[in-house]
Amino acid sequence: MPRLDRLDHKIIAILQENARLTNSEVAELVGSSEPTVRRRIDRLVREDVIKIVAVATPFQLGYNVVAILGIQIDQGYLQQIETALLAMPEIRFAGITLGSYDLVAEAWFQSNAELLTFLTGRLSAIPGIKRTESLQVLKMLKYAYDWGTQPSARV
Repeated sequence: MPRLDRLDHKIIAILQENARLTNSEVAELVGSSEPTVRRRIDRLVREDVIKIVAVATPFQLGYNVVAILGIQIDQGYLQQIETALLAMPEIRFAGITLGSYDLVAEAWFQSNAELLTFLTGRLSAIPGIKRTESLQVLKMLKYAYDWGTQPSARV
């Protein structure tokens, strides 16, 4: 596991608020030099600590149906199910969980008809899936990719 110091945390916090800042702008905000910030960002990306990406808002992109899927499985099929879920473009997040469900996934669709086809045609066809429960998100209240608090509050 990569060791992160205070400067790494500051850089990450700034990039979480605005990843389009130049390395010079980040350096000024964190009180460091541009070459140091550039090397730190390169290392953080290379070590998979961060990814510099655009986060899409599903409803603004025409995905009017966001579903949270609770999935119970036969554990003997876990690897096959993982592989199948990872190959499905509708799945935006998937994780193995503890509790009532073995897996939880988030999926985006343009319509309820697409969701229905996905659930009854594609998801139910995966061997080893015993039961699914679909919860439809009606309104996004929060969609964050930070560490749980406003990034600028940690700097």
